[in-house]
Amino acid sequence: MTALHEVRTPAPTDLEVVDRLLGATCDLPAWRVAELANRGGILATWLSTMEARGVRLGAQARAYLARVRQRTADLHALGADLSAAHGLGVLKGERIARHLPAPLLRQSGDVDLVAPGEAPLWECVRDLRSRFDAAVQGVSVLDRGTGPLQIMVAVKWPASEPFLDKPMGVDVTTFAFGGDFREVPLRVTAPGDEDLANVLAVTEERFQRRFRVKDRLDLLTLAAVLERRLGDDVIEVVSDAAATYALAPELRRLIGGTREWVPVSARWQRIFEVLGPLAREEKARRRPGRPGVHRLRYGYPLDPGAGGGGTVRVHPRPGGDVASTPVGPCLLTERLVVEDQQLATAIEFARSLVKPPS
Repeated sequence: MTALHEVRTPAPTDLEVVDRLLGATCDLPAWRVAELANRGGILATWLSTMEARGVRLGAQARAYLARVRQRTADLHALGADLSAAHGLGVLKGERIARHLPAPLLRQSGDVDLVAPGEAPLWECVRDLRSRFDAAVQGVSVLDRGTGPLQIMVAVKWPASEPFLDKPMGVDVTTFAFGGDFREVPLRVTAPGDEDLANVLAVTEERFQRRFRVKDRLDLLTLAAVLERRLGDDVIEVVSDAAATYALAPELRRLIGGTREWVPVSARWQRIFEVLGPLAREEKARRRPGRPGVHRLRYGYPLDPGAGGGGTVRVHPRPGGDVASTPVGPCLLTERLVVEDQQLATAIEFARSLVKPPS
């Protein structure tokens, strides 16, 4: 039998790992691989591997790669700055990218920050509005009937090429992992081990969408780091965390989907096996009414210029609750579409909250 320490998960320092994750065979022309990378949302990452392999890129490809590099660097610097200024935690982003060698690029779409409470969250939001004239896209409120509200705010502003690139953005929350808002509970704090926390953060993406090539590349990056640091203990540490944070089914799916394209080490193969019964146990717990599951309501901005104190307060009303927030009142809704009449009555109600007494 092969000893666990004899086989290692390929790290992304192997410049062909990205090609393999894309499903590209060695005889596939480079332009076809570029097409796969573009469809997979990691074109700049793939271009960085080509550059590192000594392939001369055309002027437009170099300009595109430089623009994405600059965007990513700006987001990383901003995340570090906001974290230091307001005492926030950073998930993914630079915390994964730091493990890649300098020529390779891990693309970042936005910055994910976790605040230890409402006050630092709003300090961060005000900071972003002051720096970039950023727009608050919405204030999502999560509650479970008892205990404190949990808050999620998405802030965006134009990219340097606003007609070509997606807006710059920061998502700041008062919790680490939100779950699926149906049968998987919200978890406020992440593990103290940063690399382990980021494995879970990547895994948590499954509640928002299907896993992508970038998620599998992140897993390979973090898998190699954790295995190098923990040795055989990585099996128990990762498996226990997946069970504790209610992510065993999703992590098993991520490992399984990754190893279809790139072999994982014997240790990570063992994690995959251990997660089997843990995933079945977790799925058995996923029932309506499970403790810890929060209701998610989106906050539709009613008057972005108005303020509303230092914390979120929910005002119940028949046509949909309205929340007063430090960035203005919001109509709370479980649907992404709001009818005109519903919006009009909500705006009228919001104005009555700030109307001086007669």
